[in-house]
Amino acid sequence: MKWADLGIRVNAISPDYTLTPMNLRPEVAEQTKKFAADTPLHRMTTPDEVAGPAIFLSSKAASFVTGIDLIVDGGFVWW
Repeated sequence: MKWADLGIRVNAISPDYTLTPMNLRPEVAEQTKKFAADTPLHRMTTPDEVAGPAIFLSSKAASFVTGIDLIVDGGFVWW
């Protein structure tokens, strides 16, 4: 709120376990399955699914959005 008078909006995105090349390595296959099983949507998020909220927050559509943490986690925090 300190920077709102300057027209600076501060928001955050908190993604769930994200399916990146690092999580596609064979040695982490079992952990990746556990990550997916621990999420209500039973899969990991993709980078594209995090990009959408980032585009929203940086667009005019979010011009009155500030001080929020947009959780992109497939329902994980509901557990």
